[in-house]
Amino acid sequence: MFIYGRNVIREVLTGGKREIKEIHMIDKIKDAGDILTAAKAKNVRVIFESRDKLDKFTGTDKNQGIAAIIDDVKTVTLEEFLCTHNDTGITIAVLDEIEDPHNLGAIIRSCEVLGVAGIIVPTRRTAPINDTVFKTSSGAVDMIDIIEVVNINQALEVLKKNGFWIYGMDMEGEKFLDEIAFDKKTAIVLGNEGKGMRPLVRKNCDFLVKIRQAGKLDSLNVSNAAAIVFYQAMLQNTKDKNPK
Repeated sequence: MFIYGRNVIREVLTGGKREIKEIHMIDKIKDAGDILTAAKAKNVRVIFESRDKLDKFTGTDKNQGIAAIIDDVKTVTLEEFLCTHNDTGITIAVLDEIEDPHNLGAIIRSCEVLGVAGIIVPTRRTAPINDTVFKTSSGAVDMIDIIEVVNINQALEVLKKNGFWIYGMDMEGEKFLDEIAFDKKTAIVLGNEGKGMRPLVRKNCDFLVKIRQAGKLDSLNVSNAAAIVFYQAMLQNTKDKNPK
């Protein structure tokens, strides 16, 4: 797998979970001295090449003159995740067939910023975690647990047995987001960009929740909706842990 962009590569070099195998960059690149220094300190091979060759390698001319080859994203099982995350007030995201890599990357970024501990994704019918996801997430892919499961509904049952309440985001939800108390273990389910949650996933939620709206459009982009609900959960958890 390759990634590109200066800030993303900086994140992986300084705090990522994965090792960079080699870096490709154009000669005389500006504002990348710290990257070269960090690469040298970690004995990462740096290859200088032409702009045309780098653009062909990355498939885009928006690579900021630098790319890197890294290992594929390492996922964890739900059981592994639950062994290390079992406290009250924890929030995880469950993504039911999110197919757009830009949406997936944006959701992962919001998860990291807003304190979501992990993200459950199905092994099939979901966007692959590729360079687009990595770039859109600003490197957050390496900062949060990605939990891969074969069956989302079975995963929800496991979560329930471990004390989680399941909240599905749905335009036809019976409760508004501001009416929900995220005061226990919380799993927030987000459905496909066009179809929403699949019927059985929807049925397996404890609550169906909608966001109050004032405009004329009938819905938000799934990544925007995700950021709103994650922020609400973070506010409540922060308040519960730090009461006045």
